[in-house]
Amino acid sequence: MSMKMYVLQVKSGCETSAYQQLKERGFDVLLPMKKEYIRKNGKWELREKIIFTQYLFISCDLTNKQIYYEIKKTDGVIRFLGNENGKRIQSLYPYEQEYIRWLWNGGKPAEPSKIYVTMYGDKFVMSGMLRDYSGDEIDYNVRQRKASVYITIAGKRYKVTLPIDCI
Repeated sequence: MSMKMYVLQVKSGCETSAYQQLKERGFDVLLPMKKEYIRKNGKWELREKIIFTQYLFISCDLTNKQIYYEIKKTDGVIRFLGNENGKRIQSLYPYEQEYIRWLWNGGKPAEPSKIYVTMYGDKFVMSGMLRDYSGDEIDYNVRQRKASVYITIAGKRYKVTLPIDCI
């Protein structure tokens, strides 16, 4: 049986340090990253960005209260999602965990997917992460060099933008 995955809310700007602290203590924690095109001085540059700012994803056994408090005392950690107004901490559904692991990309930032655009405007994903996207909707913005996909996390629908290159 695999462990449940939970969403941790962290202070803005503390994502990387909280991730490092938890990793060093042996936790299975994910901080999905992407490479994003930024236009600077008339040129496109790829920069690394956090996909979900202020959130980390952690797989652990929360039936062990010691683990809960070990995670909670980490610098920058605010709370587990679902842990407000007396609500029970909510774990992610298996399909939501799959999306997070897909975005995690084995710990490497998501590289631009290669998109072929026909003369009629049809778009085909030739390579990259978007080839493995199992959702039914991808919104392409060729001019901005990004595509948006929609995933559900903790019951809420999120728009995630990923980088693309047209070939």
